[in-house]
Amino acid sequence: MSSIMRNQLCRAGSLLTLLLLVVQLSACQESTAEQQPDEGLRTVRLETVGTGPSEGQRRFVGRVDALRTVDLSFQVGGRILNMPVQQGAIVPAGGLMAELDKADYDRAVREAQVALDLAELDHDRSSQMLERGAIPQASYDRSLADLEMRRLALDAAQRNLGYASIEAPFDALVTRRLVDAFTQVQAGARVVRVQDVTELRVHIAVPETLMSMLQTPERFDVTAEVAAYPGKTFTLSYREHATEADPVTQTYQISFGLPRAEAPQLLPGMTATVTVKSRAGSLPASITVPASALDTEADGSFRVWIYDPATQQVNPRRVLTGALGSQRVLIESGLQPGEQIVTAGAHLLRPQMRVTPYRSER
Repeated sequence: MSSIMRNQLCRAGSLLTLLLLVVQLSACQESTAEQQPDEGLRTVRLETVGTGPSEGQRRFVGRVDALRTVDLSFQVGGRILNMPVQQGAIVPAGGLMAELDKADYDRAVREAQVALDLAELDHDRSSQMLERGAIPQASYDRSLADLEMRRLALDAAQRNLGYASIEAPFDALVTRRLVDAFTQVQAGARVVRVQDVTELRVHIAVPETLMSMLQTPERFDVTAEVAAYPGKTFTLSYREHATEADPVTQTYQISFGLPRAEAPQLLPGMTATVTVKSRAGSLPASITVPASALDTEADGSFRVWIYDPATQQVNPRRVLTGALGSQRVLIESGLQPGEQIVTAGAHLLRPQMRVTPYRSER
């Protein structure tokens, strides 16, 4: 055997030995990794959701709203010459909201009136000539048709002149001016947003457990408290309720009326604490959670973290909150008795994160 072949065999043997060592080392590392237990599991405190004692009243967070909100617009185009309204002011029904430059519309009315006067004279002459047999019936019919067309044209011109002004359709709270004076606008363009505040509406969201009972308003007394009137309670009157649940919170909206004369400082968008008191006794039992269990989503809504004992994972769930206490919070919807929730450190969790329950030493 030549020296060259011996050198090649030696190098091949060395490479084979090195490869076997690498494989053995990798197997040892994998075996060691398999033997190491899961580390880094976050320890969390849990609480099992239960129901509190039933009471004769419940509190809800309500939202004050207008009876209706309308965007007013001109039915004809032109340049806005006058817009005397101020945001936040109340304009009585029939009051001027905005006005276009009426010069062209006034001219159109005068032209239509002149054309109508001429058509009336022509019709009178045609009528006299028809009686004398000087013209055929067809000529008289054309003059009569022209007279009617001129009357319609005058009506249209007068209507357009009236459309050049916007008047308040009701006692209107001016919410926002959407354009400024001296702006050129097209027909149908929104000019000013107003709200009907002859009566305020207070909306609350209630869970399905209460919805069936609140459909009979004679069984409840409903009152509201607002920050603008500290220490004062307002009586609310039932108006309507939604029959379709919110797709996220699975709650139903109920609306109550509050005469604005009783609370003139209230504005749409304000919040109120609404108390629903049963005349017949207790309401369905309530669910409360520690205030520390609440977490917030990107849109500002509340959520809690649900623990699954089977997988040892936590996942968020949106909830609707009721009255907020210093220690515990009423949950209107989103939780069921028997579920386990995380009561501390919710901001450190992420969906499908594995955790280990905290167990105090005894």
